Amino acid sequence: MNINDLTITSLETITAFALGTGAYLFTLDELQNATIANTQETSDITGKQGRKLSKLKRNKAVTISGTNGMLSGGLLEMQTGSTFTNGATEVLHTDYLTVAGNEATTNFKAIGTAGAEITNLFIRNADGTRGDVLTQDAATSSGKFAYDPATKKLTFTDLDDSTEIVVHYTRKITADVLSNESDVYSSKCTLYVDAMAEDKCANVYHVQFFIPKADFSGEFSLEMGDNQTVHAFEAEALAGACGAGGKLWTYTVYGANAKDAA
Repeated sequence: MNINDLTITSLETITAFALGTGAYLFTLDELQNATIANTQETSDITGKQGRKLSKLKRNKAVTISGTNGMLSGGLLEMQTGSTFTNGATEVLHTDYLTVAGNEATTNFKAIGTAGAEITNLFIRNADGTRGDVLTQDAATSSGKFAYDPATKKLTFTDLDDSTEIVVHYTRKITADVLSNESDVYSSKCTLYVDAMAEDKCANVYHVQFFIPKADFSGEFSLEMGDNQTVHAFEAEALAGACGAGGKLWTYTVYGANAKDAA
């Protein structure tokens, strides 16, 4: 096996496990790129007339960074230090409805204080701008509407047929929710970076970087718009992981079809 002339041909996955317990956390398998950056500090040891005699080397540091092509819930947990919870929660919903016979029906049941379930309702002008704002009341009148959560029906007094309205309200759903708490910070884990490689003779190898203790940065951006939203990340390798001594990472190369060792 020639370990001196390898080309990384494919970045496969980054897999995370919990420190201590080894419990599986997440896998990034749509990686666009990844970098393992290594640095160290050096200072000159000098003699007479400033001659350089040697160098003092210290403070090795390793940063693992990259971009995943899709949002990862597990990575978000690591970056925020929080965990997803599944259960009943409330979300704001917006309906774009058309009035017929002084009635319209919300797509979902609005919740809230009885008689004030609708957060906001306004008429949408023909040019798309906001028109008159209507308020909820027990009975309909000019400028006021009524709402029945049981039937999800909105009733009006003097709106023309085909009038378009915009309705904001809160609904209750079951969902997975992650909260980025102000006093909870990014977490640490164990990482495995897996890739495929080839040598000059087209022999295929598996390459694995093992980072015993990776401390994730809580600084990240999620850019949304016309372009694809990607999930960038950065972590620092730390020494002192349980059972790993002073290792920042290990680099293992083996044949793609390597057999189990005795």
